Amino acid sequence: MKPEPLLAAQKTVLVFGGSFDPVHQGHVAMVQHIAERFAVDEVRIIPAGQPWQKAGLVATAEQRVAMLELAFADTLKVDFIIDQQEIDRAKQQIASYTVETLQNLRQQYAPQTAFILLIGADQFRNLSTWKNWQQLFQLAHIVVAARPGYSLQLDELPGEFVQLWQQGNDDIASFKQCYFGKTWLETGLAWDISATRIRASLQQQGQSKESIALIPRKVLDYLQSHSIYN
Repeated sequence: MKPEPLLAAQKTVLVFGGSFDPVHQGHVAMVQHIAERFAVDEVRIIPAGQPWQKAGLVATAEQRVAMLELAFADTLKVDFIIDQQEIDRAKQQIASYTVETLQNLRQQYAPQTAFILLIGADQFRNLSTWKNWQQLFQLAHIVVAARPGYSLQLDELPGEFVQLWQQGNDDIASFKQCYFGKTWLETGLAWDISATRIRASLQQQGQSKESIALIPRKVLDYLQSHSIYN
């Protein structure tokens, strides 16, 4: 007996995680662009607790959450949630992995929910090193935002990963027709912004022309008033 085909998704949720130390215009523009292009119903932004791939963060978890609220409050046309599950795990000294975060989301939403995991080009190149990365394709669709200076050539990546990626590659309409497993490379928006460079600029120059251009105005006012990076 053949399994019944999946029904169309009743809700589409865009999931976007990161350190956000600090959140910048590239993050905002990327989320806006993908949310509109894929006609999502909700955006779930997940600030990291203490990423195992990176050194310590400068801004506290509370400060990063506050900056995210300021950055996205007036920019999205759909509901958004700042999901603090990875921060909460870090407070308990528990490591966070994307596969577990998505599993938690699957438990919170109706089974007919489609999740779109949005990642940057730098993360895409390392995706096959993530914990239980194969399961990501069974939990969400995956969209990669291209970024200048990062190669996205599939022939540079492990064969098993390439196979799963190509199997899921489809048009945007297909993302609404099932709940997970589709893949997409978005080249329509390619910001080249480094949070490391922004922090250095703030430490050296305060509200320089560069930081004013790259950081949402309310976020810049907040981090200046709290002397986060200087």
